[in-house]
Amino acid sequence: MLALSQPLSAAPLIINTEDYPPFNYPSEQGEIIGSATQLLREALRAADIDAEFRLLPWARAYTAARLREQNCVYSTTRTAEREALFRWAGPLAINEWAAFSLAGQDIKASSIQELADFRVGSFREDAVGNHVAAQGIDVLRAPNERENLARLNAGLVDVIVTGKATGEFLANAKNVALSHLFTFYRAPLYLACHTSVSKDLIKRLQHNLPTLGETRGVSRHE
Repeated sequence: MLALSQPLSAAPLIINTEDYPPFNYPSEQGEIIGSATQLLREALRAADIDAEFRLLPWARAYTAARLREQNCVYSTTRTAEREALFRWAGPLAINEWAAFSLAGQDIKASSIQELADFRVGSFREDAVGNHVAAQGIDVLRAPNERENLARLNAGLVDVIVTGKATGEFLANAKNVALSHLFTFYRAPLYLACHTSVSKDLIKRLQHNLPTLGETRGVSRHE
């Protein structure tokens, strides 16, 4: 009964994430690791904030943070549509958004508009796919990022749009040769928390995060 009567601010944060290497993903032993994970764990420890990490499919992780008290999600792109839904801490990393095809395919594109002639893959609730779809491109959604790559490798889509580091990491792990078509955005990735998480806690956490560049906007394609 004593535990049940504790205020929300005394309860540990539930920090949800997905399998999205190299920023956050499970080790062979099942521990959640990755560059953003390490940064976040260190900041939580320095701020003396208790937290429980959970690995979920992205749509579930995002929805939990949006609807459940004391829940957060990372690594999350901070968009205008999402801004008022959460309290934010970060950035934890900078994510380059890119388009890939399989190596050896006769696919040439240097802008989002030029993807209109191809089958383009992303995954559910992903900001990269949402951005491309908002430009008028029909985007086919996989359940997760690994399935997105598997569909490309199987010929079910012609192009995938994803984080550049993530696409290359997963492709290397599966021995899939990719062709990098172009990079079209640089997006800071954040921890996004339900609005029940106190502003003071977010401030303490932010104070213990290192300063990263927050380059926003469309970049020249590479």
